[in-house]
Amino acid sequence: MNRVIADRTYLNYLLQYLSVDDLKQICRDFDIKGFSKLKKSEIIDFLLDSLAEEEFKELIQQKEIEIISAGIDLAIKKINGEDRESIAEIKIVNPSKHEIELKFKGWNWETQSYLSINQKNIGNPERDCDCRIGANMGFCSHFWVGFIYSFKQNWFKLDKWALTILPDDFEKKIKAIKLVEAQMGEISGEIQEKAVLIDESSSSAKLMKYIDSSIVVYEADIIEIVEKESEFQGNIMKFYMTSLENIKFGLKLGKPSEYHEEDVEKVESLKVRISEKIQNENRFKKGDTISFSGKLVKKNFWGFLVQNVRKVSRK
Repeated sequence: MNRVIADRTYLNYLLQYLSVDDLKQICRDFDIKGFSKLKKSEIIDFLLDSLAEEEFKELIQQKEIEIISAGIDLAIKKINGEDRESIAEIKIVNPSKHEIELKFKGWNWETQSYLSINQKNIGNPERDCDCRIGANMGFCSHFWVGFIYSFKQNWFKLDKWALTILPDDFEKKIKAIKLVEAQMGEISGEIQEKAVLIDESSSSAKLMKYIDSSIVVYEADIIEIVEKESEFQGNIMKFYMTSLENIKFGLKLGKPSEYHEEDVEKVESLKVRISEKIQNENRFKKGDTISFSGKLVKKNFWGFLVQNVRKVSRK
């Protein structure tokens, strides 16, 4: 590899991904003393100041593929909606320079990230991230989501990428990840400004296309109804978390004439939050087949969920 940055700088990027315990173990492995009371950033600086140049290369060889692979695997989980943090938005802010802004949402937090990979900076791309790892120029999972997105936009070739090593199976891992326009299927062209990442090999791919969209569930079988309570501004609200199977759904349409059977999606499982009022009016039970409309979201605890439910009926 023809990396353009020094080994010390590159190692600093890599070590940001590791935990304090991992960093302390590296100190022990290299017989470095005096780190026990240091904070993470201090341990990294202390470690880099303590290592000889040949030890930089040794440590890179030991840890590089492990750290890079972990970041990429977590990025793929985010793309698939399998992580506690999901991709809320990827926006192209400057197509000519391949600048993108990414927004990630967790349970009660948001992470903003920025990346630009182009011919001029491919040796050390411009990047920034709010997360602890990325804020220190580390290779966080947010960076790798942006990396995969940029690659799928055909903004660079892997044989030109020299900043990091990549796992041998990297292309295989991301082969099924496509740039897809939400609710519209796969699209083509050099730059897709409204495209999202969908892993077509993932069981959640069909649902990911419709995240934060209004949908219609044309038919679904209830397999479980559990009464729940939530508190909001001191008020206790009762609702029914309902598990479904054999679901047929699609994007909410403007008028019935827009309905086409071939546009209907099918998934095996999904949850819907039904209000106390709707449940009292209908008395739904296990085994019922229902239809309804609502907004598809992804919650860290519940997974894929339809909320703001309206027009519920038993079939």
